Amino acid sequence: MTTRRAFTLLFSAIAILTLFAGVLSAHHGRAGYDTKGQGIILRGVVTEYKWINPHVFLNWNVKNEKGEVVEWTGEFSSPTTMISEGMGKNTFKAGDEIVATVIPAKGNVPHGLFLKITRPDGAVVVDLSERRGILTQ
Repeated sequence: MTTRRAFTLLFSAIAILTLFAGVLSAHHGRAGYDTKGQGIILRGVVTEYKWINPHVFLNWNVKNEKGEVVEWTGEFSSPTTMISEGMGKNTFKAGDEIVATVIPAKGNVPHGLFLKITRPDGAVVVDLSERRGILTQ
């Protein structure tokens, strides 16, 4: 193999790896979540809605079985993906009541991946259950 050809191959390989490095490093697994169940349903009131990259987040207060208020954080996909699901940066505001179905995080922490969110009247805001391979009611 000539030096010129070796240099061209090396340069090409570096260029390809550089182009895909962001995509490869951006992916993360779901090992920290209890993905074996159908999710849990939590009723509460929105405290904060973060329309940011790389994921959209929603915080809401939920009363636990003892009647204590616990702030939960839920994670959506990216804003671009959520736009394709019909959401926008003004979909939620502080004070909105929601019924959320989430895949809870392991370790008994109040964090989860959203499967579905409805309003108290039953109107569906977003339903990602099929996308995650889970069917909710």
